[in-house]
Amino acid sequence: MSKVKKLFSTISRVASRFTGSAYGLPAQKPIAEARKLIAFSLLGHDYLIPLDEVSEILELPESTKLPRVKSWVTGLANVRGRLLPIVDLAAFLGGSLSSAVRDRRVLVLDINSVYVGVAVDSVQGIKSLPVDLYQTLSSQCPMANFTDGIFVEEQQSLPLFCARKLIEDDHFMSVSI
Repeated sequence: MSKVKKLFSTISRVASRFTGSAYGLPAQKPIAEARKLIAFSLLGHDYLIPLDEVSEILELPESTKLPRVKSWVTGLANVRGRLLPIVDLAAFLGGSLSSAVRDRRVLVLDINSVYVGVAVDSVQGIKSLPVDLYQTLSSQCPMANFTDGIFVEEQQSLPLFCARKLIEDDHFMSVSI
């Protein structure tokens, strides 16, 4: 037998030994479409808001009180040279913020040319939830008029806050007395 045939025969035997003991690739899991959301709490309830509806999250900034506005308008803050009206969302809904001042956060919304900060009790962070957990049910929460369905996660229903509905609300946009 020639050297070349002997070499190919040896390679063939080694390859068949490895092929017999090789494992297959793991089963591929389908990729579930997910939605990025910010989890926050207000009036003792947890909510979600789409990440793309919030331009930034701030600690409660110092603000200047404004005359002749409704009580739920906290004031006007200067955020990097841009004037940001701050609204106490709990007071707007008829309640009050219940968390310690150091835990409170402002969700900055910039929707339809309306630039406003809404104060909430706390922000838990960003969640990535599969879209199949979303249901178009209405929720029984203080912000029911401003929600757009719920996400059901681990025996917990989290209403999806729709900032656009808040911005389009006539009562919210009428801040002067």
